[in-house]
Amino acid sequence: MKTIRSESVALDDLRELLPDWQRHLRATNKAPSTIASYLRVAEQFLGFLVQEGMPTTAASITREHIEHYLVHLQDRPNKRTGKPLSAAEVAKQYRSLQQLFRWLDEVEGEIESSPFAKMSPPAVPERPVDVLTMDQLRRLLDSCKGKSFENLRDTALIRLFVDTGARCGEIAPLRLENKAEDRPSDLDFDADVILVMGKGRRPRAVPFGARTGEALRRYLRARARHPMAARTDAVWVGRKGPLTEWGIRQLLKRRAEDAGVPNVHPHKFRHTAAHEWLANGGQEQDAMRLFGWRSREMLGRYGASAADERARNAHRRAALGDRF
Repeated sequence: MKTIRSESVALDDLRELLPDWQRHLRATNKAPSTIASYLRVAEQFLGFLVQEGMPTTAASITREHIEHYLVHLQDRPNKRTGKPLSAAEVAKQYRSLQQLFRWLDEVEGEIESSPFAKMSPPAVPERPVDVLTMDQLRRLLDSCKGKSFENLRDTALIRLFVDTGARCGEIAPLRLENKAEDRPSDLDFDADVILVMGKGRRPRAVPFGARTGEALRRYLRARARHPMAARTDAVWVGRKGPLTEWGIRQLLKRRAEDAGVPNVHPHKFRHTAAHEWLANGGQEQDAMRLFGWRSREMLGRYGASAADERARNAHRRAALGDRF
């Protein structure tokens, strides 16, 4: 972590406190990706305070300073797209900073009360989740037809993504049995589940269907003959070794371009799986467990999207406009 420092700072300055927050997050077993995200936001906030000549000691930072930062975020263009940050991205930064000041208040006692105590998160306009159609899914799988190693691997990956709705950060790290480490495989073909580590370091078993299981077994037979097979227990491998999350994202992007399907990314498969589950009458409580949600906020988003589809289907069945 590259903390912004000067030659002399107060002990309650964020430049001194952020490394301790990082240690606290690690001690509470937060996922490395969560820690990195929290610290990235905190560093950006600290950089803004320094740039604007605002106080950086914990007790001196007020609600007004945070609100100035949130307005700054809304006006600042995204480095990748050149567009202003979305309301959802600003709200994510709000929640990250809220965790920092909760730690300063409730754990460390560095402040009398959190400046977030009387604040509300930025409103995020509700919009339907973006999902793949059945035709688009078929086109993606058609782009993987063939018996080459890459085709078998990518077919298994796409089927696993859409069948389980698991996150890329849950599917990418899957491992096979490692006898030397006395560790079982993350693929359980007796129960037809994958064993993943979800957000908040919460493990769960996610089921997959018969066709996905068949695609996985076919890929694993090809993997066993791959040059990398003896060098790693990672399920997903490429020419140079295990596939990272980034590698899987790039792989899916290439397949989408071949298939002529726009805006494909790993989370879109999750959107699709959750949407289809709820649209087809799946129980909400089951969805919470299957998709690893602790809050009903996400359930509400996908539920609204599925309810819209059910309403459209009901309207077509009623065909009121065709009766006269």
